[in-house]
This record gives sequence, C-alpha cells and structure tokens, in this order.
Amino acid sequence: MKQHEWDNPNKMHFESPHKTFNRQTNCLGTGNMIANTQYSNYIRPYSEIECNSFTNPPGHLQNYDLTKNIVADILPYHIREEIRQLTHNGGGIIYNFHHWQGGKCINDGFVLTRRDDHKLIEVWYVNKDWRAIAAVDEAIKYITN
Repeated sequence: MKQHEWDNPNKMHFESPHKTFNRQTNCLGTGNMIANTQYSNYIRPYSEIECNSFTNPPGHLQNYDLTKNIVADILPYHIREEIRQLTHNGGGIIYNFHHWQGGKCINDGFVLTRRDDHKLIEVWYVNKDWRAIAAVDEAIKYITN
C-alpha cells in the first residue's frame, strides 16, 4: 500500500494525469470513508447474520450494504449484482472514485477489495477518459496491498 505524503495538514499529495482529480483529492484511505474524491463502504458476506446483538436472516446484511449506503446509491445495477456474487463468501470493501465538475459529481470508477487484507478483487472504469482511468489506477495504490 502506498504511503500518504501531505501537502498540508488537510490535503494529501496525489499525482496523476487527471489534474482536477489531483487538486480535489484531500485524502484516500481504506474502509468506510467519505472524502472529496472517494466514497467507500464495507460489504458483509451473505452468511453474516449478527449485527448490534440482533440476528438477521442470511443475506439481509449484505443486501443492506449493497442498497442503503452512499456508494450503493450510485452503483449501476450490473456492478451491484457482480459485487453481490464476488462478496458472497468473504465480504469486501467497495470504493467509488469521482471528481466534481461544474457542481456535478463525475464518477470515474469503482474498486472492490477484500476486507481482511485489502487485495484487489475487481475494477470497473465508468469514465472512459484516459485521465480518469489513470486517476483510478493511482488511487488503487493507496487502498490495496
């Protein structure tokens, strides 16, 4: 995992061909996170049933994670269903990398890692601009082993 370097106490150094993404990135990290250019959430495995001292039916918590959080709100259906299959046994962490242009959020890509060791499982580039792809590729270095 790439180590953070800081331009100042509120902004990590990020360098890619995507200058807007670079300028807007304040911090990238693993786990549940909301930052200027990253949203991320844990996805529990299908078999996980315990949460806050309550027992749920199998699949309930995974479905909640895939439908009721900030990343899930912007996930395309086909990616959500692929994540459901890829996290069925071991769970994972889903990351959304994006930038802002004219007050509008531009999704650049989604990344899925294993939750225990942060190994890369899958990448979906949703912005096909080569700069956006390069920014997502650089961001992956900060969240994966």
